[in-house]
Amino acid sequence: MLAAFDADVVTLQEVTIMNVDGEIHDQPAELARLTGRIARYGAVHAFPLVDPETGRAIGSASWGNTVLTRTPLRDGFTTGLPRAADDDLVEPPGADHPLAGVRYADTEPGHREARCAVGGRLPLADGSDVGIATAHLTYIGRRQREAQATTLARLAGELGEPVIVTGDFNAPLDAAELAPLAGAFDDAFAAVGIQPGDPRRETCGPQSIDHVLVRGWTVADCRVAVEAGDASDHRPVVADLEPARMRGATAES
Repeated sequence: MLAAFDADVVTLQEVTIMNVDGEIHDQPAELARLTGRIARYGAVHAFPLVDPETGRAIGSASWGNTVLTRTPLRDGFTTGLPRAADDDLVEPPGADHPLAGVRYADTEPGHREARCAVGGRLPLADGSDVGIATAHLTYIGRRQREAQATTLARLAGELGEPVIVTGDFNAPLDAAELAPLAGAFDDAFAAVGIQPGDPRRETCGPQSIDHVLVRGWTVADCRVAVEAGDASDHRPVVADLEPARMRGATAES
């Protein structure tokens, strides 16, 4: 399906490099091979793989983000995003959440799983470039997610214009904690009249949590690729972008 889109830029989250009983499984390299693209991969944590039947540790895996492009990114980066401290509360007391008033130190480690932003500058034919940044924000803790959104907005802002910011942000774009991103970049869906709350934005079941944000571009189209089926628990977002110095570019997240 990725190859069929023939996108100039593809950004992916939850991509792994694993070793299992000494055998390496390199998803970024395989994705690059299958799509004829060059992969930039980033992850900032690793975890053991354990055989569920025996309890034997059989290897390890990293879990991060990938950018696929036709030509290599310049000034590529992987930057860790903020994580909550032990004494931070998952949600404040009284919030409508089962972990309201609970410290992160008293919850499972995955609630503070290390997250990162990955990106760089994609050279264009006219000698200019476009900044690209993608991230997978935390699924739990609005304050933690807001801190990550603030850092992602800063990183993407430092790339200048034009710039593309994509990812699984684990919240709708009108959520208060995503204001640092929503206030700094243009929402590709809204640019074509698909506002927050519109079911056409739903990417993960009924949730609208995968986004393409831009600055310095005209958005010709943005849609959820429902034809992708159930190959993933998230459906892809495909945006057609038309900056002044490069028309007809396609970005897919």
